[in-house]
Amino acid sequence: MAELPIKTIIKKSKGNFEKAWIETADLIPRNTSVNIKQKGTLHPLRECVQECREILSKMGFSEMENRTIISDEDVYKQYGPESPVILDRAFYLAKLPRPDIGLSYDKIHQIESIIGEFDSEILQDILRSYKKGEIEGDDFIEELVKQLDIEMEQATQILSSCFPEFKQLTPQPTNMTLRTHMTGTWYHTLAALQDTSNYPIALFSAGLRYRNEQREDKGHLRVHNSASMVVMDPNMSLEAGKKITRRFLLELGFSDARFERKKATSKYYAKDLEEEVFAEWKGEWLEIGDIGMYSPISLANFGIKYPVFNAGFGIERLTMVTKGYSDIRELVFPQFGALNYSDESAEESLIYIDFPTTERGKNIAGAIEASVRKNRDAASPCEFIAYEDDEMVIKVIEKEENKRLVGPATFNEVYIEDGNILSQLEGGENNALFSYIQGISHGMAAKIEEAFEKGQKSELFRTRMAKTLGDINLQLPRKIKEHMTGEHKKTMVKGPIFLSVTYERK
Repeated sequence: MAELPIKTIIKKSKGNFEKAWIETADLIPRNTSVNIKQKGTLHPLRECVQECREILSKMGFSEMENRTIISDEDVYKQYGPESPVILDRAFYLAKLPRPDIGLSYDKIHQIESIIGEFDSEILQDILRSYKKGEIEGDDFIEELVKQLDIEMEQATQILSSCFPEFKQLTPQPTNMTLRTHMTGTWYHTLAALQDTSNYPIALFSAGLRYRNEQREDKGHLRVHNSASMVVMDPNMSLEAGKKITRRFLLELGFSDARFERKKATSKYYAKDLEEEVFAEWKGEWLEIGDIGMYSPISLANFGIKYPVFNAGFGIERLTMVTKGYSDIRELVFPQFGALNYSDESAEESLIYIDFPTTERGKNIAGAIEASVRKNRDAASPCEFIAYEDDEMVIKVIEKEENKRLVGPATFNEVYIEDGNILSQLEGGENNALFSYIQGISHGMAAKIEEAFEKGQKSELFRTRMAKTLGDINLQLPRKIKEHMTGEHKKTMVKGPIFLSVTYERK
């Protein structure tokens, strides 16, 4: 496996980025094949998102995509005088201005030193079109290349060397914000849909919320997911909404959820018609959501004529409770946390190095294992056809006299206990993950596939002694191996195998 020389690459890129960019392209492998491991994993947060979507859909809610970016004026329409402290948690958006760049004599001369003579009118038109927004930023270099008929590296050098105006740009603030609550965008959706269908109108959306938290800790992230639902109906009440919410929570497995009226009602809810929802989590009550009836004032500001019930749940917190996580960061971003691999995570990460990708290859792997198991006690010399079709024949062989077909460790099994990777005799009391013969037969089948694709006429594949995981075609990711080494864990995979398999093309 090739590793990139990171320090060398960084040093070269700081010296001459364009040259380094071109040269380092040669470090990327070409014309290879990579086999993805057979079984992937799903993120528990995404699983909970999907579960919420399915439950709400079955309950009769229709899914909506709401706006992510809203004006701060929308926040004032919702919260009134409370808006400034709400906006304190909002991420405001800024954008870079597009510079008005002229082509002076010195600048033209500088560009000519890079690309030679060129039509300055064409370049001025490109700069003018960029200023007007007719050329997008990610197309700017491409337009220089096409319209000036120059190389990519020349265009990049012009941008970096001749137009310091781009480097001197600073972001300019706007009044647009990333939504802090799904509520902020429900008003637009509800206003657009009122009177377009029969009541009640029941909608839900699962998406991200962005909050400028002072810090991220075990219970807070700046970006998190919300499962939000609204019901608009002329007769909608908080009591009716609470019944709907309880049904949703029961479907998720929250039979003991607790509702508490919020002492200080948020201004976008009607007075005393907001409640917080709590679930028991590791000996305490954790807030998982919020419900309430939208204030008639906020509804009126968006032109909405009917009462609206809203419920919103933090999906990360729902997952923390249902999956038993103690820290929201550990749940959402395990890749950035401290290494702490359980036996289960090591088991999931232990995979074949090579494995067949075609249906025939998979059949060959199974046939090799079956033939070896069937003839395990045969005296040598001997050979057995494990697999045959119109194009090839695969045999398990042993040519030496007075031997058995395979060695005594061939059927040993691999298991993990207390972070150690160990082996046992076939049928041992521990839960086995793989047998030696399974790993080896898959590896040989993958090599047979490769030999056939290359047009080879024959090949002999052998496995003698097992001393490492690689000898039985198994591997662990480097970080898990490093963690095991640091924790003084062992990998005890050993024993004589002496398996020989031949491939012959017809």
